[in-house]
Amino acid sequence: MIDPQPYISAATQELNKPTFELTKQHLQVMEIELENGYPKVARVNLNHYEDTVAVYFHIKNERFFLAVNVAKSSIPNIKWIWVESGHRVYFTATTEIFSYEDLSSILPYDNLSGWSKGDLQRNNKLKYNFTRISYEPNMNEAYGLEEKLLELLKELEKEADSIRELTKKTKAYISVCKHQYISANASIHLDLETLSRLSALNLALDIDTYICGQEIV
Repeated sequence: MIDPQPYISAATQELNKPTFELTKQHLQVMEIELENGYPKVARVNLNHYEDTVAVYFHIKNERFFLAVNVAKSSIPNIKWIWVESGHRVYFTATTEIFSYEDLSSILPYDNLSGWSKGDLQRNNKLKYNFTRISYEPNMNEAYGLEEKLLELLKELEKEADSIRELTKKTKAYISVCKHQYISANASIHLDLETLSRLSALNLALDIDTYICGQEIV
């Protein structure tokens, strides 16, 4: 098992005393969130590539992440820096006919969320005019879209019959909420295998993209 701490320390050092001009440029327009006086780590991907580790840091008041790519070696060294979009990827279904309890009885998952038609909204004044149920197995947003989508599909395929049953009774799809840094790459790529897996579950894909942050000048 790889110890993540040396890579976190190397990445943190790069933020505290930047050696890359790109790091300096990013830190001029974004502030790293601190936890106990240290840059707050959102995720450590020990297998980003065969020879590198990626350390993701929270940005204050933003939902994208500054990622530091560190070489796997006895003395970790910085290879590159980039901004990773924040992603929520979850299965969701809506209906005006059935209740939340009706839908949750079909889905064999514990960590479900949602409401029933007629429930009070958070402001305690208005009532929902439709029912929603959602399943989001990974709440950490410091993942790429494809990473999260494949992870969710793997979980949904374990209960494929239940998912397909729900698609017959509701409007069901996979929802993507993407928080993208203004200077980041906006491209989205889904290969044929991923599209085929979505089709086999009878699921559409809905993507909402929010452009955030201050542009590097």
